Amino acid sequence: MNRRAVVSVVTYGLLALAFVLGVIWFFWPENSRWEPAVNSLTLVAGLTGIFVERLTAEAERRTEVLRSVADELHENTRLLNDDRFSPDAPTARQVYPRLVVSAVDLALVSGALGLRRDAELVGQLHRWRDTVHLFNRRLDLTEISTFSNTISAAELAAFHRALHRENSYFAATREKLDKLLGALPGL
Repeated sequence: MNRRAVVSVVTYGLLALAFVLGVIWFFWPENSRWEPAVNSLTLVAGLTGIFVERLTAEAERRTEVLRSVADELHENTRLLNDDRFSPDAPTARQVYPRLVVSAVDLALVSGALGLRRDAELVGQLHRWRDTVHLFNRRLDLTEISTFSNTISAAELAAFHRALHRENSYFAATREKLDKLLGALPGL
């Protein structure tokens, strides 16, 4: 049973008990000791329910956002493993797949990640977002260069070698992606 269900059961249980005590008090009004019990149980149930419901909803929203980010990062891993990024030299010009950051953007603007609790993760998400935009921009420039000019097979191979150098932006992007996947909390 998840935390939200437990809180709901406890809250409604306290309210039901307060209702039963209120009915007893209604039929036997000469016994005024029921009034403080009814009022106290109702207040405790209401306040507990409100605060815990908010905390639970925030935790669930955070979990949903982190799951969507994890799914997106796994999709980016799949994209970076695409055959078009293969170290084998291409025989023709090609259009490369673009990395996505929509879930990361949502995570950053939604407010679902806490300032103190997730400060390091938020910083990594910002850096990842910048990396993806620069990576995709470099792919745009590569495609513009290869498609707008008549280039030889040697020039095409040179573009591809630059993409796969040991210290290339492709390698740095993959490394940053792996680091970010490792930083995500277990869900």
